[in-house]
Amino acid sequence: MKSGKGSQRGRKDPEERLIKKAAKAIEKNRKRDASIDVVDTKGRPVVGASVEVEQLNHDFLFGCNMYMFDQFKTPGENQLYKRRFKSLFNYATVGFYWRWYEPEQGKPNYAYTDKVVSWCMKNGIRMKGHPLLWDHEAGRPTWAAGQPAEDVQRKRVTGIVKRFAGKIRSWEVVNEPSHCRAVQIDEPYRWARDADPKAYLIVNDFEVMANGFPPFLQMLQEAMRTGVPFDGIGIQAHEPRTMRFPLEQVQSVLDHYAALGKDLHITEFTPASSGEPIAGSHLKANWDETAQADYAVKFYTVCFAHPAVVAVTWWDLCDRGSWLKGGGMLREDLGPKPVYEALSDLIHNKWKTRAKGKTDRSGRFSFRGFLGTYRVTARARGTKVESKLHIGRGKGKLEEEVRLGCCPRKTANDPSEPSFATSSP
Repeated sequence: MKSGKGSQRGRKDPEERLIKKAAKAIEKNRKRDASIDVVDTKGRPVVGASVEVEQLNHDFLFGCNMYMFDQFKTPGENQLYKRRFKSLFNYATVGFYWRWYEPEQGKPNYAYTDKVVSWCMKNGIRMKGHPLLWDHEAGRPTWAAGQPAEDVQRKRVTGIVKRFAGKIRSWEVVNEPSHCRAVQIDEPYRWARDADPKAYLIVNDFEVMANGFPPFLQMLQEAMRTGVPFDGIGIQAHEPRTMRFPLEQVQSVLDHYAALGKDLHITEFTPASSGEPIAGSHLKANWDETAQADYAVKFYTVCFAHPAVVAVTWWDLCDRGSWLKGGGMLREDLGPKPVYEALSDLIHNKWKTRAKGKTDRSGRFSFRGFLGTYRVTARARGTKVESKLHIGRGKGKLEEEVRLGCCPRKTANDPSEPSFATSSP
C-alpha cells in the first residue's frame, strides 16, 4: 500500500512541477515593470502622493463563442447569459456558418450579427468571425450542390470581411483546412487580406493537441513559403473528445508550433463534465464538474504561461446549446459550474493587478503589472486625478518604464495639483 502511494505521487510530480514552472513563466511573460511619475503643474515631482492602479482589462484574450446570444426563450435568460459572458470574457467568437447564415442566396443574416457586434463593442469585448468557408455540411449552403464555386466563395469572404471591417478584427477564414481539404487556404486568405488589410487572420485545425498533427504543421509551413497571408495559428483542444491532454504534451505542442514564429490561439477548448471516463491520463476517474474545473485551471495556466499564446477560447458557455454534453461552464439553468468560478478567480483575481502606495522622493510610484489597461488614481494636496494607462508587451525586455509625464493646467483649486498625460516608453 505504501509503495502504491509513492508510485502515484511519482506520476503526479511532473504535472505539479510543470504548474510551478508555469507560475514563474507567467510572472516573466505576462507582466511588465511600470512606473508612474506624479508631477505638479510646473513639472516638479510630488513626494508622498497616494497612487492606486487598478487593472481594467487584459491584453490576453480570454474568450468563448457567443452562439447562444439571444437564443433563450425568455428575456431574463438572455440577459443572464450576457451578464455571465461579460463578467468572465473579453473576447467572443461570432458565428458565420454558411448553411444557416445564408439560407437563401444573397440574403445573409446580417441583422442578427449586427446585434451581437453592437453588444460586444458596447461592452469592450473583442471579436473573431468563424468560419467563412468550411468543407463540412455546416459550411455548405442549402441552395448549393456541394461547395459553391470559387467566385461565390470570394464574394462571401470579401463581402463579410468588408462589412465588419474595424469591428470584427480577427477571422478564421477557412475552418479545419488540413482535414477538410476541398477548400484551400491560399486564395481565401488573400481575398480576406485585400478586403481588410488590417484584419488579423487565423488558420485553425483539430487533433493538434493530441499528437501535433504533422499535416497541419506542413500545411502552415507551405503557406508561409508561398506567401499566404495569416497572422495566427489556431489549435483546437477537444479531439479526442474525452482526452485530458497531458500537460507536458500541451507544453510540447505549443513549443513545436511556436517555432513557426506566429501567435498561437487555443481556438476551441471543451473539457466536458459528461460523466464519461477520462482518457489520456493516469487518473482513473470520470469527467465530472470537479475534474472539469481542475483540468481547466491547469490547462489555462500552462497556456497563459507560454509567451507565444495570445488567446484561449472555451467552446460553449452553457450546457444548453453546447455541442458536447456537459461542455458548458454554466449548467442548463445558467447557474455557474465550479469551472466558471475557478477561471473567474484566475482571470480576475490571481491574474489581475491592483496596487497602491505613495510616491518616493523623486515623485515616482513603481509596480509590476499584468499586460493590459489600467485606471490610475493619484491624490495629493486635496486634489484627485484619474488617468488611463496601458501596459503592453514591449520590444525586447518587458522591464521597460511606462511614465505619466507633466501636463500643466491651471485650476482654481490648487496651482500645484498633480496632473498626468500618458507617454510611450
